[in-house]
Amino acid sequence: MIQQIRKRTEPKDILYSLHLYFSGLSLRNTSKAISRFVTRSHSAIRDWIQKYKPERLSYSKTQISEFIIDETQIKVGSELIWLWVLSNIKLRIFLE
Repeated sequence: MIQQIRKRTEPKDILYSLHLYFSGLSLRNTSKAISRFVTRSHSAIRDWIQKYKPERLSYSKTQISEFIIDETQIKVGSELIWLWVLSNIKLRIFLE
């Protein structure tokens, strides 16, 4: 009879995986990035996200429901350049 021993993932590896995912990596790329330390599938990482996802992250993503983007071309010296402005009325954020 073959016994399978379950390997638990270290909390530090889970935390690093979540950090990579919420920093912008896809599930598969996160799985590839942690493969130096531990081999886990992208579905395991998805399960960790579902289990350990902080509530404040999901709340902060839903705050921005509407924004305005405007573009214009202006002349600076002898050059024409494009200027883009992004604004969020509710949060009063303006980015150039």
